[in-house]
Amino acid sequence: MRIKGLDFLRGIAIIGVLCRHVETDFFLSTPGGYGVDLFFVLSGFLVSGLLFSEYKRNGKANVTRFLVRRGFKIYPAFYFFIVASLAIFAWGYGSYFPAPSILSEVFFLQSYIHPMWSHTWSLAVEEHFYLLLALFIFLAIRFRWIEKPRTMISFLLGAIMISSVLRLIYVLTTYSILHEPFYYTHLRIDGLFTGALLGYIWHFHKRLIDKIYERKKTMVLLTLMFIAPAFVFSTDSIFMVTIGFNLLHVAFSFSILMLISEKGEKILFGNWMMQKVSSAICYVGVYSYSIYLWHLPVQNILLRSIHDLRIESIVYMLTAIATGIIASLAIEKPMLRLRDLHFPRT
Repeated sequence: MRIKGLDFLRGIAIIGVLCRHVETDFFLSTPGGYGVDLFFVLSGFLVSGLLFSEYKRNGKANVTRFLVRRGFKIYPAFYFFIVASLAIFAWGYGSYFPAPSILSEVFFLQSYIHPMWSHTWSLAVEEHFYLLLALFIFLAIRFRWIEKPRTMISFLLGAIMISSVLRLIYVLTTYSILHEPFYYTHLRIDGLFTGALLGYIWHFHKRLIDKIYERKKTMVLLTLMFIAPAFVFSTDSIFMVTIGFNLLHVAFSFSILMLISEKGEKILFGNWMMQKVSSAICYVGVYSYSIYLWHLPVQNILLRSIHDLRIESIVYMLTAIATGIIASLAIEKPMLRLRDLHFPRT
């Protein structure tokens, strides 16, 4: 069952990413880039929740089935995107991608080896996280850590801290104003583990969640405070690429908690105007994966034909969303139905 509050956050995340890549500069250009970090926290929360809820139902979790189901979600749409990119740019524009970049995409090494498309680095980070999460949950069940909240929380906090410290060391030693260095999986995976930590607490330690809900005003205030720097500091500032990321992860975690509550849903759909706006954002969020895949190729093609950047930006946003929805309906959704038919949840 879909949770509207999380679809809303997906919609906000993908709209932010689209805003980050518009050619005209406006107030959402800089903070929009952190939509990727919102995706990371959301993904960590939801994907880990699949395994946690399966364990709660069955007393075990089939990590192989989990990875197969993830594969049906990620691979068909992604590899269709890669093949289509090669064909469109070779036949339409005579542009060819280097073999190492193609192999980087094929084997999900985009966060370490220069890819065909600069935005696919985040897919590599997520893919690496799925593998690490599957291994971790397998060991947690095997050695009964999953029944010990302190042990599980310590492991997950440890993963977050290791990634954060490695990023800090990297910034202090080999920092560059280029954004590419912060694509490395080991420097960015803390957002996903933050989501996984939230997922574990949500499924196994509801008393702590209840205590957080008792301080909703404080949670809202902290969320606003932790998100505010994204509107002030540039994406290559030392503050944002170190502690700034972690503050955003906490803010996004609070946002998830607020929007999956009954009160959060009432706020989103409380009156006619909010209902229309929120429903539109939720609709975009449902197709966010395919929109994310296609948004840069769409922009690349439009920039070749539209020279007024303001018009190009508007057309780009609308066309990227439309292209992603069509691609999702044609590839992603049919494969998910096939997955649910042959590999249903246990």
